[in-house]
Amino acid sequence: MKHIAKIAAFTAIFLIINLIFCGFMPPDNGSSLDMWRSYHQKQSIDIAVIGSSLASCALPEEELAAATGETVALMATNAQSLDMSQIALETLLREHSPRYVILVMDLTNMTGKPYAKAQKAFLYAELQTDSWKDKPADLLRYMTSRDNFTGADSLNALFPWQSGSWPTDWPATIQQKWNAVLNRLPHRRGAAHAQPEDAAVINFDTVGAENTWNQNAHDFSAQHIEELTSMLQLCQENGTRLLLISAPKTTLDVVSYEMYFDDYAYFKQLAAQYGASYYDFNLAKPALFENKEPDYHKDFTHMNAAGGHAFSLSMAKFLAMLDAGQDVESLFETPSEYLAAVNYITNVYMTPEIHPDKILLLAGSYHGPSVQAEYEFWVKAPGESEYSRVSAYSTRSWTEYAAAEHGTYQFRVNARIVGSSVDFERYYECSVDF
Repeated sequence: MKHIAKIAAFTAIFLIINLIFCGFMPPDNGSSLDMWRSYHQKQSIDIAVIGSSLASCALPEEELAAATGETVALMATNAQSLDMSQIALETLLREHSPRYVILVMDLTNMTGKPYAKAQKAFLYAELQTDSWKDKPADLLRYMTSRDNFTGADSLNALFPWQSGSWPTDWPATIQQKWNAVLNRLPHRRGAAHAQPEDAAVINFDTVGAENTWNQNAHDFSAQHIEELTSMLQLCQENGTRLLLISAPKTTLDVVSYEMYFDDYAYFKQLAAQYGASYYDFNLAKPALFENKEPDYHKDFTHMNAAGGHAFSLSMAKFLAMLDAGQDVESLFETPSEYLAAVNYITNVYMTPEIHPDKILLLAGSYHGPSVQAEYEFWVKAPGESEYSRVSAYSTRSWTEYAAAEHGTYQFRVNARIVGSSVDFERYYECSVDF
């Protein structure tokens, strides 16, 4: 009996210490915790929006609710992968009967592995806000998922505090969680789960070669296709109207993605197979939505606060059209019509290569198929305050620079359409240590 008592005491102490660690130490569950708390506060839901930060930026909860006059649940979280979206959808349809579910597609979610830190944050936020009867099932689901069951994260789910860089993360995490407690007090209660007021605006002359295509593995994984298909099936079985959409992003992110319109055709076909619809709002005609660049975007793929406001108004109008049974397909351009309108250079980039006696400058640009670009190169050598030209405008996208001394060189490439007389349409600068 003494041994049993010792084991029980040890177990109890261990569990208490683990609970204390879980309460005050990493991970910080951020947007996931905000999402689940906001969701559980709603008595009924008319419209649900699911997806990653692309969704929360494009369709902020309060903006869409104000535009539609309906109850909106923004079930989007940062870096939300399709397995998390599936959990959000299953929970939603088990507890509510929304008129519309809007799943904002993120091409990144169709390739590669989910972001493990985001998965953990999503799980622990769900556990924090679940009823006690649901917690064991949710924890078991995560521990036995195909992404975690054979790895350390399966068992680590029981000890969330060990993730992150501890103990260096502890002070910031404790402060973050204390602030979250204060914000939930009646006199400090903030806005609903939504996009923060972000006034940042993208600068196309500094974005360089940053885009979704360059950041992605490009083949859709069978697992992610299965997850998306499961969501389509679930909505079909529940009689829920599911809209797959691509939210507006910058033109450069569309034209730089080499298989963009192949993927567009795939989503169209897959959605139709299960009685759902896919709409790419990058193809929206101005009568439906005018995508103002750069004003509506904080980076190459996320909308800013002004963009989220404008797109929420457009989505409200769009849903009203669907409710009225209007033809909405005519409100969208075809891919060829879209590309024909990109008769300009969206951005230019440059990659320097250092050689023993020279620096090779390799440039490129993104634009529509009707455009031919030309480039000129400039240099600011060590100790110089002004640029000097390395090579004049040419359709050749590279040049060589014979570096005369060691030091830091500043390079600039200008780009314009062949035949143009302007000094440049876009430029890009970078520095090189030689």
